[in-house]
Amino acid sequence: MVSLGDIIASIQAAKLAYVEASLLVTSITGMVMPNTGHKEDWNSESGSDELLVLSSSTGHSFMQFFTETLADCFEIDIVTIGELMVMEDERISVLAGSIDGKPFGDFDYQACVAPCSDVIQTGQPKVFLSSVQSAYPKDALFVDHNIHSYIGVPLINPEGEPIGVIQGSWRREIDQEEADHVLETIGLFVARLSAELVTLHAMRILSALVTGPDLTGNLDALRLLTEQMQTALKVRVAFIAECIDDDDSRFRLLAYCQDGKLLSQAEGEIIPYEGVPCCHLKEEDVFLVRSGLQEAFPTQTAYKEHNLVSYLGQNIRDEEGKVIGHFALQHDRELLDRTLKADLFKLFAARVSLELRKYQSEQKTTGEASTLPAAYGPAPNTPTNTNLRKARQKLTSMQEQVKRLQQSLDNSEDAQVGSILQDLQAELTQVESYLR
Repeated sequence: MVSLGDIIASIQAAKLAYVEASLLVTSITGMVMPNTGHKEDWNSESGSDELLVLSSSTGHSFMQFFTETLADCFEIDIVTIGELMVMEDERISVLAGSIDGKPFGDFDYQACVAPCSDVIQTGQPKVFLSSVQSAYPKDALFVDHNIHSYIGVPLINPEGEPIGVIQGSWRREIDQEEADHVLETIGLFVARLSAELVTLHAMRILSALVTGPDLTGNLDALRLLTEQMQTALKVRVAFIAECIDDDDSRFRLLAYCQDGKLLSQAEGEIIPYEGVPCCHLKEEDVFLVRSGLQEAFPTQTAYKEHNLVSYLGQNIRDEEGKVIGHFALQHDRELLDRTLKADLFKLFAARVSLELRKYQSEQKTTGEASTLPAAYGPAPNTPTNTNLRKARQKLTSMQEQVKRLQQSLDNSEDAQVGSILQDLQAELTQVESYLR
């Protein structure tokens, strides 16, 4: 089943990168890290201790220790590792950091006023040896801490897309040689840092999907999925729509999330296929507009208003293969074919298909039940109270499994991770059978 298998693949890829990076750590033993008036000898006792901690840490612990170690080695005043959050004004959520030798994090800042935005946009490192505050006068962090120089390096997911940034900032000017040493050191760990960020992101999504919405609301699961798709796939817009049985010229929006917000006013809106990219889904299961969305569909003024330039839509079919709806993504940057191959995209495609079929079944049985005498009892496909109770019990158990999984990842307990993931797979299958 795709719903957990694809997310497991992301975790396994991250663990592979972890092993590769751990081996890489040993290759730098004996290396002297140059700095202005400060050198950290990795052959020293303290240097060996730091290597040991780096090689044995995972997740947030690894990120935090890395920022503190990098700051100490190169006397960097501020070091942060942040994740891109796609909203109307893109933001960077700081997950780990060091300022003046002290740990800090768990805050976000507006990306467009900082050089981190250029790092994300280009997918390339950016260096300011001096005068960075003049180039970005609205960056409050630079102003408040009197920052003069900056280095930023993108963190990349397996699909080659920037998903975050690690940056170092100084209150003094730096020279090119010092900048090169910092870039070289970050380069040794950038694959590992990227893998850790992917894993943390995947765990948050997995936890949200396993926890699920309140089972009392028909649309709750679709709302959750739409919200999680927009966040996880880092696009501006995600929505889920259903076909209208007696009108094949229009479709109905069920859930719509834009820039991190669910738009309840869009729910239930009837939209004609004509003039929108979704019309192509009447002829093909997948339709991609890599760029040029506004030019291809000039009547859609909202695309220009929100600067949306790309579209990816995919049909949803029932058990008999009939198209019952579709889901779509829209973004202000180019969407590539590799998005279709991303583990999280496959996960959401499978889960949206399941939840839309369940939603339509509930709608149908609810309508039928209202016309039946009470003596008829529940419709054959309606989940019984016993099954709903079992489903809730399983979901509670799965939440505990996710907590154990996170602890195992944090403690590098590789042997437990596979077992826990197998248990989660089996329990999710049981939950779905209860809800059919």
